[in-house]
Amino acid sequence: MALRFSVLASQLLYAREALLKAICWPVLVWESPPPRPDPHLGFARSTLSNIRFQRPAHSEPLVLELRKRIPAEEDITFGRSPDCDIVIEDATVSRLHAVFRQEPHTGMWHVVDAESHNGTFQAGVLILPGRPTPLFARASLRFGAVEMAFLQASAFEQYVQARALTPVCLTSAG
Repeated sequence: MALRFSVLASQLLYAREALLKAICWPVLVWESPPPRPDPHLGFARSTLSNIRFQRPAHSEPLVLELRKRIPAEEDITFGRSPDCDIVIEDATVSRLHAVFRQEPHTGMWHVVDAESHNGTFQAGVLILPGRPTPLFARASLRFGAVEMAFLQASAFEQYVQARALTPVCLTSAG
């Protein structure tokens, strides 16, 4: 499910406990600028099977819950295919790009590259295909050219606070 960052940040300030219970943690925060804005598409475009996510506007990150469409399955699939749990429409993302997996005994999350064409990176380091890479409270991920932050609830709170403290740069002509 795609959520607007500004809405979640506001809810975090005014109804923290309710928000922490309502969201399926962890989340992916996608903060990249759009290649071409299309006002008719907005944040998401519906399909029969799920929602396909377009690049978010630069000023409004998109927050994606790591959630299965079909709860019986273990892995959360990520890619361009409409069959994936998280569908990202970007030419650099493979049809099945990566898989997220939670270790049932420890609760530790892992990402596994599914032999993608453009690679999966954690903190700028290429993840070897098929090899689970652990994800802690906060991780910087890149799928092809799509950069996202993997955030557990506590890291998301820190992210919101840091973003609130970041000054807005204004440019003037002249």
